[in-house]
Amino acid sequence: MIFFFILLFIFIVSLIFLEEYLGDYKKYVYWGICIIMILFCAFRTIGVDPDSESYEEIFKSNENNPKLLVEFSFLFFSEIVKGFTDDVHYLFLIYAILGITIKFYALRQLSPWYFLPLAIYFGNYFILHDFIQIRAAVASGMLLLAIKPLSEGNKKKAIVYFLIANVFHYSSFAFYPILFFSNDLSKIWRYALIAIVPVGAVLFLLHYDFFSALPLPYIQEKIEMYKALTERGIFDELSLKNVTIWIQYAIILYSLYFYDTILEHCPALPILLKITAYSMACFFALSSISVVAGRLHELLGIVELALFPCVCYTLRPQYYGKIAVCMIGLIEFVFTLFIWELLDFAMA
Repeated sequence: MIFFFILLFIFIVSLIFLEEYLGDYKKYVYWGICIIMILFCAFRTIGVDPDSESYEEIFKSNENNPKLLVEFSFLFFSEIVKGFTDDVHYLFLIYAILGITIKFYALRQLSPWYFLPLAIYFGNYFILHDFIQIRAAVASGMLLLAIKPLSEGNKKKAIVYFLIANVFHYSSFAFYPILFFSNDLSKIWRYALIAIVPVGAVLFLLHYDFFSALPLPYIQEKIEMYKALTERGIFDELSLKNVTIWIQYAIILYSLYFYDTILEHCPALPILLKITAYSMACFFALSSISVVAGRLHELLGIVELALFPCVCYTLRPQYYGKIAVCMIGLIEFVFTLFIWELLDFAMA
């Protein structure tokens, strides 16, 4: 299985530099890759990722308690699949079709390049979401789909996408503050974007928990529960060594420096920068409850698929920009598979 990941990543990178020579065929290659990724994701070996065994257990369980762990959509699709088979792979197929297809469709609205965003997607979010967190995969796809209407001021359409996301993963309720983000960048916002890591790192090192300070009893009870589980070692603690945080911050600073140039080609740039900062803020503000901080950071961070390729607008020849984006994708790919070891290839 590991060889498939490596070969497909090399294939995608090759297509990035061959795209202009493919003509109309690039559309068919693009959607062909989508189908390959769907099938590979859906029919993976159970146990190769951290969550598939749990999903299979819940899928086959007739008890009530496990059902409280998932959203209505999971139960709904499970009942449909169990109507004709007890093979959980077909449930995975439904989620793969939804999560991956939505992202492929959204990226065609947000990027002029077919394959460049896929280097970022395949190197990180395909594994993290579509392969592991399959419910969050659909929710993150809906956020990506909402970027264009948000940048155009069509908040009603964005709300519809957010409501659909809520059905697939409860953490997507964190999307609603995005509705207050305008698609412009004031001086205050620019200063906030620059300060996000210095301020956030201080809060992180001081173990300051912003949400614990809110006078919301139910939320505080949940936070205390997650803290207790973290202290017992159930969840891994977060670290400032997280490479994605520093890549995000570097792209934010780079985008601010070349703001006018990028904005000319990417009208959604202000929204993308603000959501990226929001993603990082969740990482820092909720660091004491690592599972929540990590999940929200990852869920909101999906916008990097549209933001990171914008580097190409600032470099001439554009060839250098493509190399830079591919290097970012490669770094995330190496960390995801070989350093963080999110997949257990011994099970494949």
